[in-house]
Amino acid sequence: METHLILYPAFMMILLTAILYTTNYFDNKKAYRNKQVSAKYFKAYLENPPEKIAVSRQTLKNQFELPIIFYFLISILISINEITLFDIIFAWTFVISRYIHSYIRLSSNFVPLRAKFFIVGFLVLIIWWLYFMVRISF
Repeated sequence: METHLILYPAFMMILLTAILYTTNYFDNKKAYRNKQVSAKYFKAYLENPPEKIAVSRQTLKNQFELPIIFYFLISILISINEITLFDIIFAWTFVISRYIHSYIRLSSNFVPLRAKFFIVGFLVLIIWWLYFMVRISF
């Protein structure tokens, strides 16, 4: 399998993070302009912001939690040049789960549905890592 194919899902995760940074920036700007938060809020994020701001910030922060494990595995796969079709499928499944998870959080924020997509992404990563560890062990 061509190594560069694993980069496309990684690029899409980076794009999601950029979209969420932009969303968070404009949400914060609007809240500040409407006096829903003070300038002091942005120093340490200790005030209680409106729910929309808190959700936007948390959605962005989530991109630096579980996806780190995703990026790490992709880095290893590229470095050892051992990418299979299953790796590509796992990667895209994880990315799609993160997009849906973020969309739900920023729209309805219906926790039971959001949790299902989090679990899908989490399980995909666990299974993918197990697949990788078994593969390199033999």
